[in-house]
Amino acid sequence: MVENMKTVCVGRYLVDVPAEAKVGFSGSMLDGFDFVTTEESESAFHERIIAREADIEAHRHDTDSDTEGGVETARDLRVPGMVGRTLIYGRSRGYLMDGERRVYLESVSVEVHAHINGLSFSLSAKSTEETSAKEAEALFARLHIRGKDEVPAAPGFCVPRAVFVEPLPSHKNEHIVMHLGLPDHPDLSLTLASIAGSRPGPSLLARIAQTDATTSADVLLRITKLRAGRRSINGVDGEEVLLRAREFNFTTTYGFNWETLGATDDPTLPLLSLELRTGINERTGGKPVDTSLHEDALLELWNSIASSIRLRKSGPPPRPGPLPEPQGPTLGTMATAREVCPQSGWWRCTEGGNGVRVHGGQVQYVRKGERMPQALLLPRQTLWQKLKRIQPSAESTQPTAWTLVDKRLRPRTPTTVALAPAAEPPSSADIVNGTARPAVLGSYVRTGEICPASGWWRCDEPTALDGTRWFAQGSVLPAATLQVPAGVFAKSVGPELIHRRSGWQLMRHAEPASLPQAGSPLSNSVPVDESPGLA
Repeated sequence: MVENMKTVCVGRYLVDVPAEAKVGFSGSMLDGFDFVTTEESESAFHERIIAREADIEAHRHDTDSDTEGGVETARDLRVPGMVGRTLIYGRSRGYLMDGERRVYLESVSVEVHAHINGLSFSLSAKSTEETSAKEAEALFARLHIRGKDEVPAAPGFCVPRAVFVEPLPSHKNEHIVMHLGLPDHPDLSLTLASIAGSRPGPSLLARIAQTDATTSADVLLRITKLRAGRRSINGVDGEEVLLRAREFNFTTTYGFNWETLGATDDPTLPLLSLELRTGINERTGGKPVDTSLHEDALLELWNSIASSIRLRKSGPPPRPGPLPEPQGPTLGTMATAREVCPQSGWWRCTEGGNGVRVHGGQVQYVRKGERMPQALLLPRQTLWQKLKRIQPSAESTQPTAWTLVDKRLRPRTPTTVALAPAAEPPSSADIVNGTARPAVLGSYVRTGEICPASGWWRCDEPTALDGTRWFAQGSVLPAATLQVPAGVFAKSVGPELIHRRSGWQLMRHAEPASLPQAGSPLSNSVPVDESPGLA
């Protein structure tokens, strides 16, 4: 088992477990909000939220229900790439006595539900302030989808199938528990809990010593301490206790623990608790069973898992701008008017033609989560209508059909200004000879660095005029070009354009039609900032 391992992200930490292990999570909490992940379709998500609103309203006057008070506010979630709903309900009013003075209290319950790419997420809190709804919505704006076994690159807090990436709003607590089971060893259970923001209590060794002091001698005779003491794992100080027990039914079981105290004000130093138990009966309430693993194998499994716990290294915080949308429907996907748009991009309708125009264009940009529009047709004007400046319009009786033709994240806007050009490197011979580092799709290069591959590179500055540009291998990537906002009287207070350092990400490889011969100067081949002909 220990020769074939996989890495699991638990909160802000990583741990290696056997590849055959079944992994689950519970107790996910962030900033006082309980967090739940559900795999379901978008239609099932909408049906569930509608039913949830109806259930809350049904208990408006039910004083015995925890949904007392009914819905006060229900609004759509406005986070790019997500569809969802925010619910504020169950207002509660009361007071406490501070001596002879009354202190009035008021609270509500908040639920924020979101759906994206076949996954639904919920943040909920009871007895909280109404402003908590905006805090939950701000957390959803930092949510990234990830695969089941994907370890995210951006720093943040891992939850099932997602990660809340930094920078996160200021918060006090983070909780999550990983559960692990082995199919061939059902008597074994392992958990790893990460709890940030809690008050530290007695240490593991202190609790064990207190238990020993209050335990009868005949029970202590059946327990053997295989190991007990301080243990630091990858720079994280903790305490470890490994016990073997002889049960009353003469079975042998084991209990292994490793635990840290954590810090109350540092999310990267949570209370970590790794716990392994064996001899668990599959029947609820059944007597302990013999451990299915030999003691030597069990110790090797424990040491392999425990020694792999480490803080997930945090790189620089994510760059500003809209979060990348996950993979969605493919090009050619069809949608009809009044349906929810499944993918942000350019959609072409079947209406129009033969002198009949479509208001807004036959190809229109629609964002994910918006309703697909019904095409407004603009027939050709007669001479009398032109003189009267009348434009007739009409709508088809059938819902307009739309086809996805481009999955660009934002509409492409033409620019009429001169962008900063790419430059030639001091020596192009090394580039041509192949000493430049290779680049795969998604490679990230900064301004002033050598372009490692010919292709289309997207500017990382969200407000830049560059968008996606083609650069030749070996060229020096330029700065981003930004337009200065107009000042008073629509005049700029300084230069109309500025250039600033940026990052460039490789989106698609595209070699020029002819490559330079080895040793020839780069300027004699395709220009460094001129795109190749497209077939």
